[in-house]
Amino acid sequence: MGLYPYADRYPVVRAFPEQGRPREQILAEIEAMATEEDSPYHEGRISGSIYSGDEAHYAFLNEVYGHYSHANVLQRDMYPSATRFEGEIITMTADMLHAPEAIGVVTSGGTESLMNPLLVYREWGRERGIDRPNVVMPTTAHPALLKGAHYFGIEVRRAAVTDRYVADMASVRSLCDANTVALVGSAGTYPHGLVDPIEELSALALELGTNLHVDGCLGGFVLAWGEALGYPVPVFDFRLPGVTSISADTHKYGFGLKGSSVLLYRTAELRRLQYFIVPDWPGGLYTSPGMSGSRSGGIIAAAWAAMVSLGREGYMAIAADIFRTAAALRAAIEAVPELEVLGDPFFNVAFTTTAASGLDIFLVNDALSTRRWRLNGLQMPPAVHFCVTRPNTQPGVVERFAADLAEAVAHAKANVGTPASSGAFYAGGMTSEQISAGMAWWLDATQALPPA
Repeated sequence: MGLYPYADRYPVVRAFPEQGRPREQILAEIEAMATEEDSPYHEGRISGSIYSGDEAHYAFLNEVYGHYSHANVLQRDMYPSATRFEGEIITMTADMLHAPEAIGVVTSGGTESLMNPLLVYREWGRERGIDRPNVVMPTTAHPALLKGAHYFGIEVRRAAVTDRYVADMASVRSLCDANTVALVGSAGTYPHGLVDPIEELSALALELGTNLHVDGCLGGFVLAWGEALGYPVPVFDFRLPGVTSISADTHKYGFGLKGSSVLLYRTAELRRLQYFIVPDWPGGLYTSPGMSGSRSGGIIAAAWAAMVSLGREGYMAIAADIFRTAAALRAAIEAVPELEVLGDPFFNVAFTTTAASGLDIFLVNDALSTRRWRLNGLQMPPAVHFCVTRPNTQPGVVERFAADLAEAVAHAKANVGTPASSGAFYAGGMTSEQISAGMAWWLDATQALPPA
């Protein structure tokens, strides 16, 4: 599939149409494309991306969304229900993560939930006379943190990871100084699904008198249930006194619609630093809790509905299936002598080829992709991961993957020295040729449409 698919099947819009098209025709196209694109996840062959996969759940959330799809929660006098939804989402998430108080905000997704605390910690530093702030995080920390630091003029100091792919505490400590306004750890990391040594990071943050943000955007809403289910998930939440903020995405394992996330702070004083207020604007007093202005009431209502409809019991049951499936997946990978799992994952299993095998993991991935498996390519080191979500917990999925994986390894053996088509491209899932074409497309907007 190219960068501009469907050009040979449907009309290509090259300019603003003079007349509108019939709604029935538009809906037919939308339904056909959506059905085709969703088919692999129904088979349980997609890593991450589709977290619930329950069509009845989606239908319910879409119905909820429809009641508020036109609502702008910036206008709370018109939609006071948004205050209820937002407050209760924050309260439920705070309860899940053992927050001493329900202090937080609902954001548009993980990127905003990672950028906002950087702004807060920059302002926290300014109040203490720090005009050249830095943040220390492991190399595995999410790139949205680098994006936020770039936007807000914060120096990023990237610590090494251990041979188990979690933050190396000696490296973290060596990078801290009097201008360090925050440390960052992940639960779990996007590349490998691992939990950084949050307890040690918490102790260091307390020792230095600085802050600690825990990125639970990916793993927060699944790892939070692991301890109660009997899995040795390390404590990563507000029970650790040095943790000052945590992000967790309701649109991932919270099973809400895209895009919503929750950002919690330990104190109201920290959250206050996120607010932006203009008291003397001719249009009236302007206040904003974060980077977003207008926000969809439908998205917030749907996130709330997902949480209260599933409840603790529902989340625990789904998490149990995910942990069980991830353990079976890990066992299937470890049963192949040419492969090794990176670190000690609970829900997101990263693996690569052994040095002794001399095989290219991306040749393995190429063969899996021809069998409709969509895994995520990684780099440093080259690897792939399978982030287990609810569709992957269907009966037979792990067994089918194990059989295809054995054939994929055989393909890699038979093609040693052949360049792989796949590679490490976050959220792209593209071949190297598509990546090159995609970069050119972004740099030259005139390539967005196929030739007339």
